[in-house]
Amino acid sequence: MAIAETATAVTEIEPPGTVGRSLRRVSVAGTLLGALAFLGDELPGVGGRIVLTLTSNGFAWGAAALVAGYLVRQARRAPFVATGLLLVATAIYYLLILVVSRRWSGGYTEDGSSYDVYGLLDLARAAGFWLVLAVGAGLVLGLLGHIVRNGSPRLAAAAAGSAFGLLTAEGLHGVITAPWTVITEPFHLAYAVSHGVQVLLAVVLVIILTARRGGPVSWRICAASAVFVAALGVTAWSVIESIRVSGF
Repeated sequence: MAIAETATAVTEIEPPGTVGRSLRRVSVAGTLLGALAFLGDELPGVGGRIVLTLTSNGFAWGAAALVAGYLVRQARRAPFVATGLLLVATAIYYLLILVVSRRWSGGYTEDGSSYDVYGLLDLARAAGFWLVLAVGAGLVLGLLGHIVRNGSPRLAAAAAGSAFGLLTAEGLHGVITAPWTVITEPFHLAYAVSHGVQVLLAVVLVIILTARRGGPVSWRICAASAVFVAALGVTAWSVIESIRVSGF
């Protein structure tokens, strides 16, 4: 699974004298995540849908940031390591679009002139938008990952629930907004299933990380935080989708 590969690439990012190694591991993990997301865009049919579900959505990139923060022992470094990972992944993804697939090129305007300049501007806007989101998501989820592992039982539970709410935001939004009246059509069915799988994977990941922390947690606080943050996350993702549809 791509998330497991990413987690492996970011293995125990510490102790003394490992800063250079940490940077290399973050670079490798980010490159892997960005390349796999690009691959999912290019693969046709079911294969592409599976890769996209695992690598090119809010859950996959958020999970990578959460795991990175979980593996970093120093609280002040965890958010920045997670952010670096997402920034590298975003840069690699758009660099591959720019150089390899070149889907920004080849179009024409109504007067017959090349659309390439406008295509490049659209690509730059999209890259800038997602780089900004990568910074926000990396800082927040990286810190949450560290707290899940090292915080007090109550604080770790609140962090785990909050992480779950953020990781499931896109999936829940997709399930809620799925065209259920025509769900029997293959495309719409795949859309609903892929978003449902994201939610299930988030459940599994958060439970594993919380259980592996080696200390007790308040599952009641975790559940309450999860419900509250998930509701906020779905609302926030609605805004993100509106921006994406409008040109990003």
